[in-house]
Amino acid sequence: MRMEGKLTNAEGEFIASGLCEVNLDKAEVTMWPSFEAHMLERERGELTLDLGDGRQMRISDRHLTFKLQGATDQRMSVYRLRILPEVPEHLAAGYSEPAPQTAPAPTTAPAAEEARPALRVVTRDKDGGR
Repeated sequence: MRMEGKLTNAEGEFIASGLCEVNLDKAEVTMWPSFEAHMLERERGELTLDLGDGRQMRISDRHLTFKLQGATDQRMSVYRLRILPEVPEHLAAGYSEPAPQTAPAPTTAPAAEEARPALRVVTRDKDGGR
């Protein structure tokens, strides 16, 4: 299904807009821009795609650009955009939400016995006794 989409950079600057076809199975979006600022090639960092149905997707700055021959002599661009996962791949296997922060318990000075080292020095005589 195709729907309108608007691509912006992290600062909210316009990159392109046009019909988009989302393929969640392949984590990619194909965009046929009806208007573009020719900035996509120079952009670095995460991009945002706002779709006509209200969804918003994080998009990688790595993409493919296809230059196709249009009905006239004019060439048109088609973008293949990569959808970024919600959780970075290196955290996906063991990701869990952080535990809520609690107030730290007040600390008290350790008693004199607790402050002693836990190791004991043992010496031996020449005859093997202690």
